[in-house]
Formats: sequence, C-alpha cells, structure tokens
Amino acid sequence: MPDLDRVVPLRTGGTLEPLFCVHAVSGSAYSYAGLTRLLGPDQPVYGFEAPGFDNDRAPVASLPVLADEYTETLRAFQPSDGYRLLGWSLGGLLVFEMAKRLVADGAKVSSLILVDAGMPSVLPLPPEREVLLRYLRDMMGSSDETPHVLSELADRWPSEVTPKVAFEAVEQAGVFPEEMDAELLAQQYEVFRAHLSAYYSIELGGRYDGPAVHILASASPAEEMRWQRLCPNLTEYTVAGTHHSMWTGDSLTTLAGLVRQSLTTGWRRAAP
Repeated sequence: MPDLDRVVPLRTGGTLEPLFCVHAVSGSAYSYAGLTRLLGPDQPVYGFEAPGFDNDRAPVASLPVLADEYTETLRAFQPSDGYRLLGWSLGGLLVFEMAKRLVADGAKVSSLILVDAGMPSVLPLPPEREVLLRYLRDMMGSSDETPHVLSELADRWPSEVTPKVAFEAVEQAGVFPEEMDAELLAQQYEVFRAHLSAYYSIELGGRYDGPAVHILASASPAEEMRWQRLCPNLTEYTVAGTHHSMWTGDSLTTLAGLVRQSLTTGWRRAAP
C-alpha cells in the first residue's frame, strides 16, 4: 500500500499542475521551501520525504527500492496527464528513475528537472569518520570545505569515532540550534548514511528520452554530472555558487526563474 505520508505539502494552492520535488541525501523535503516561495502562488509544490526521516520507518539503502515506492506513491497521490518532477543532488537520481518508471507504465512526464545531480559510481562506503563529517557539513550547508568550528571538533575525536561520541560533542559545542540535539542528529544520520550507501552501490542505466533539464552549480565538477548519455534530450544551465549556496540569495532567484521557464517549456513540449 502506498505510503502517502511521504508526500509533504509545500504549497497546496494554485491552478497549475503540481511540481513534485524529491529529497536529497538528507531525506528532508524542506530544502525546497525557498524555491516554492519563488515559484509563485499559482504553482502547487509537494515534496517527497524519506522513510526514517521524522517518522518511525527504517531508512532505505537502495535507490531502486525508493524509486519504486515513490513512483507508486505519486500515482496513488495524484493521477495526472503529465507529471512534473524535480530533484536536487540524490533527488535528481531518484526523479530520473521515477521518470523512467512512469513512462514505462504508460504515464506522461511533462517536466524532468535535475539540480546539481552527480552521477554515481559503485564504490565502497567511505570510513565512518568521513561519512560523519560529510553529514555534518551537509547539515551546516557547506559543500566543500569543513567549517572551522567542525574542524576543531573533529580534531579532538578519537580515531575510531562513533556517531554517539561525535554528536554529543557537537551538541555540547552548540554548533546547531538547541532542538538539534545528539539524539535527533543520530536519527537523521541513519537516513543520510543509508542514502549515501545507496548512492555508492548503483550505476545508473537505461535512458529517459523525454525533455529534461539539468541546472548545475558553477562550483560543482561538471565532469561528474554528465547526463547526456542517459537523457539525450537534455538542456543544461549553470547557476552561480556551490552545491548548497545555489539555494540562497540571487542564485536561488536565478534557479527559480529557470525552473519556472523549464516547467512552461516542458509542458508545451509534452502536450499532444
């Protein structure tokens, strides 16, 4: 039975076809809140939130399993003549997989928008210490460099640091707001770690032949984001910033404008 609780309403009003945004590696749908505000009052937006994020389900460490579930949930939540999908980072991989499944099932995808989505390779999961640092950087909105306060903490971690030790140190240092305590960090870390494991365990295959858009951050390594082989009808744009900063300030305004443009163009191209 589809888990409709995975679909989070970001804006329910408006007369346009809804845009469905799928979570990044954190599992949260709320990274799309700023984009939603800039898309205008006539654009309904819903986000997909991951199993295990703010709910009692176990995290899922498989992109195909997540894509299967989300596709089933989407079709149950809203039958449509043309689904509009957007995904940032890991979410880009998921909406690509969802688009393939929808088309194979006879549904239409009127817009497929990837945002700074890296191509995965099958690799071992990095050591726990590195995964912990990547998680905490992600939580702090830092794409590349480790913030100074986090570097100082990590320097004091034991060589075989555990999540419990790391998150208690982070809580004591007051790195995050009070509500982001060690227990909540540990809970959400399990989701992040499962999704990172999923990313390192798959090499994407198949093709999506419909119109697709990829919006890259200028600071991201473009050579790691070559989608043309899988999406031959792809249009690319670049927005100033890093993987995270592209979601702030003027870069977010530019990003929202490209999304609005892509939704309009994609809808016209998909219409009979």
